[in-house]
Amino acid sequence: MKNSPKTNSAIMPIRPSQPASLADQEYLALKNFLEGLLGIVVQPSEQFDKDILLDSLSTISVIDFIEKTFGISLFEHQLTDFSSIQELTNYIAQHKKFYRREGLSWITELKNKWNFQIPKSTFIFILKLIVFTVQKTTLLFYKIEVKGLENIPNGPCFLASNHQSKLDAFLILSYLDKKMFQETFVYAKKQHIKGTIQTYLANRSNVVLVDLNHELKESIQKLAEVVKLGKKVLIFPEGTRSLNGELGSFKKTYAILSAELNIPIVPIVISGAFTAGSRSDRKKINSLIILEFMPVISAEGLYPDQINNLVRQNILNSLLN
Repeated sequence: MKNSPKTNSAIMPIRPSQPASLADQEYLALKNFLEGLLGIVVQPSEQFDKDILLDSLSTISVIDFIEKTFGISLFEHQLTDFSSIQELTNYIAQHKKFYRREGLSWITELKNKWNFQIPKSTFIFILKLIVFTVQKTTLLFYKIEVKGLENIPNGPCFLASNHQSKLDAFLILSYLDKKMFQETFVYAKKQHIKGTIQTYLANRSNVVLVDLNHELKESIQKLAEVVKLGKKVLIFPEGTRSLNGELGSFKKTYAILSAELNIPIVPIVISGAFTAGSRSDRKKINSLIILEFMPVISAEGLYPDQINNLVRQNILNSLLN
């Protein structure tokens, strides 16, 4: 992923300073931020590559915090050059331009208004037609059992599903009632929507196009605006379809928004769809696909990692039963 903030040539390249006396002010500020972000207790000697593992989202958050609090701009790869919290703290103490105690992280600022117009529903009837066609075609070869639609709450929420096949999003949408269908937006990667016509239709059919490789911060801000307007977002936290039918690791983008904006999550379990569409599977008439909308998970009082782990565990438990 390459979504780096602006860099200051005056501090390039980074040459991590030798461990010196730990600057209390800088250390406490960084420690408090990391503990709030990750939900763990950190110590000066802990190392980024062993003890404190930052994913892309957390890395951007730390970089943004350092820039707003101390006036130091870093690239992602520069942050990982520091082996420990102490080494990074000493560097900050030597190169800071200022110290702002009340600096907010960009994640916290998601609660504020951002200049993004959510996709219009001008051509949502096309999406509806596609969804209807996929559903009816699938029913020629499969039985589909749907459970728990009553668990979807009124108002904003994340519909977080495991990802077994190309049919998943269409099947989920096909069983939402008319009102819920119209207020549900699909979180889709830009690289999956190819060509000018597809992009044009997606931007007018309740599809939020995101680029997690180059526009992670902007992509999350887009999703924040959607749920802040009371809409629902269908998202696949695995990020891509399963390669072997097993549940993959979950990216926590939705969980961060859920924690910051107090948005509930409905885990969705899809089973029996992994081989859907393959020639061998189409011969098995009346194979069963199950869509299960699980009880809602409240984000109140939970860290993003806790939310993400809880959603994944609930889906995994259902798949194993």
